[in-house]
Formats: sequence, structure tokens, C-alpha cells
Amino acid sequence: MDQAEKLRELVTAKRQSEPDAANNGDENQDPKGNENKIHHSKSSTKVIAVSSGKGGVGKSNFTVNLAIELSKLGNRVMIFDADLGLANVDIIFGINPRYNLTHVIREERSIKDIITETEYGVKLIASGSGVKELANLSNVQREKFITQLAEVEDMVDILLIDTGAGISKNTLSFIYASDYGIVITTPEPTALMDAYGLIKVVSLSKEAVPLKLIVNMANSKEEAKEIASRVILLSRRFLNTFVESYGFIFRDKAVLNSVMSQKPFSVLYPDSRAANCVKEIAERISDRFVKERGGEKKGNNITEAFKKVFDIFR
Repeated sequence: MDQAEKLRELVTAKRQSEPDAANNGDENQDPKGNENKIHHSKSSTKVIAVSSGKGGVGKSNFTVNLAIELSKLGNRVMIFDADLGLANVDIIFGINPRYNLTHVIREERSIKDIITETEYGVKLIASGSGVKELANLSNVQREKFITQLAEVEDMVDILLIDTGAGISKNTLSFIYASDYGIVITTPEPTALMDAYGLIKVVSLSKEAVPLKLIVNMANSKEEAKEIASRVILLSRRFLNTFVESYGFIFRDKAVLNSVMSQKPFSVLYPDSRAANCVKEIAERISDRFVKERGGEKKGNNITEAFKKVFDIFR
């Protein structure tokens, strides 16, 4: 039995046993008392920001396919499309959400009204121009927004925030509000320099946010390792910060074909080299998440994350 199947069974078994555990007053223990103890609580939601130094490196495409693979592992996953002005997660999914974050900010719809359920088991909050409008909310509007977010907490295990590229205030605010940020780069020199620039800005801030690095569009495993090692070494030597390598994704024609078909490549080409790479990354994230939920370390919840965003916008 492979690791992914074990994780699915672990999460499913815990969900089924939660009502009994609650009645026994022992909701934090699994039947066997293992280290993989799981409990659903608002504080256990993992908030992960996916960012890049420049556009065109496959950030949104990675986010969508990562979400699908995390969902297959038994996690309840939601994507918040926070890419200001260039939101395209819905296009990759091949859907057209009727409502987005703008309708919530204008108090025309509630948060739950704008959540789009995809056919892949992943929920989506489309932003429209809503991310920009977050910066201009009154205190009363902020409180209403936070109150509505609390209603979403129990629906989500992992929230993936697809940020914009670069070092804008919007992008940085969502990184600082997350449990950790994933920085996507490619072997292209400009992408590498911009990724390093993003890591530099984040590392020099007062916000202690761990960063993970993923090399996309790698021509070989050796190239990916060399690129990752270079960024990690530079970050450690000149920024005194540790960036963890979280894997790589092969350059694959299946990715381009899937974009043209408006279908995620992990669905359209599940056995492709790119899809297999994303599966490995998803298993790594999910495995750590399961262990953290059973221990003392817990993630942010969504409302806490957005409170941080609002503080930064101010």
C-alpha cells in the first residue's frame, strides 16, 4: 500500500471517529495513540501562500494541480485567488464563477455564496478586483468580513493562496499572513534573480515566515537540484535565512496541452512526468500537515491570516 493511500485512510478514519471521540472527551487522541493524532479544529487550518518573483513561471497552474493532489490525499482544500488583476485560477479549472470576492466586499453576497465547488473536490474563492478593495475597507466592513470568514473555517484543512508575482504590498501581505510561503522559479536567469529578490524582501522583514522553493520547468533532475542548491546557498550566505527545497517539476508538453484544454494536467494527464512531480510534493506537504496536527504545532486559521493582511494594509 503506497503512502498516499495510507494518508487517505488515516484522514478518513479520523473523520469517521470524531463524533465518538468528542463524546468521550478525548478528541485529540487516535484509537492507537500514535504520533499521527488528528483533530479538526479551527486552529489546525494550514495557510500556504504560493508566490513567485516574476510572472510566467507556472505559479497558478502549480497551485491548481497541487490542490487537486492534496484533495486526493483526503484533505479539504480551498484556493483563494489573490493574484490582483491577473486572476486566472478559474480559467485553469475551466470554470466561470458567478460571484467573487468583490461581491462580498460590496456586501452583495456572503463568503459562502461565492465559494465555487469544482468537480475535482477543490473549493475556489475567485477574487475579481476584490483583493485591491481589501485595502480600503472601513473598520466595520473589516469586522463583518472577518465574521464571515469564521464560517468557512470548518470547511477547510488547507487554504492555498495564489498570490500575485513580485514584491507588491498585496503579494507580501498574503505571504506574511501564511504559515509558510512556496516560491516558484524556473531555471531561467531572470526568474531566478526575481525569486531571490522575493526571498530577500521576505527574509529582511520582521515577519518570520518560512519559505520553500520549487523549481518548475526543469529539463532534468540534476538541473533542478543545481538550481535549488544555488538559491539555497545564496540565501543562507547573504540573507542568513534557510530556504527549504520542496521539489521540482519537469518541463512537460502535457502542461501546455492541458492549459489549452482548460483542464488541470493532473487530471488530463495523470501519469505525465509533471503530474508525478506534483504528486510527490503534495504527499510531502500532506504528510507533514498530518504530523503537525497531531502534535503541538498548529497552523493559522483563516480569520487570523486575514487579520494580519488587514494590519499590513493599514
